[in-house]
Amino acid sequence: MEIKERNKFIKFLKEKWQGRSCPMCQVGTWSVQDTIFELREFHGGGLKIGKQLIMPVVPVTCDNCGNTVLINAITAGFVERENEATKPKEEKNKK
Repeated sequence: MEIKERNKFIKFLKEKWQGRSCPMCQVGTWSVQDTIFELREFHGGGLKIGKQLIMPVVPVTCDNCGNTVLINAITAGFVERENEATKPKEEKNKK
C-alpha cells in the first residue's frame, strides 16, 4: 500500500519530531518510504490465517547510519483502524 499523501506524512513527522536528530548517529536527515508495510505476530515461522493483530507501519530511515524507525500508520492517521462499523455485513453476521 502506498502513502497517498506523502507530503502530509512528512509534515506530520516534522511536527512530532521537532527537528530531532537520529538517536544513533546524531545526524538529522531522514528518508521516508512511500509504502506502508505490515507487522504480524510471529507464530514459529508459520503463517497464521484468520484473526491476528496486523500493525501497519511506515519505515523512516536515517540517511547517515541506516537506523530505521517504524511509524504506526494508524496512530499517524494514514490508515483507519478496523472496527465493527467498517467490517462488511458478512463478517459481522459470522459471530
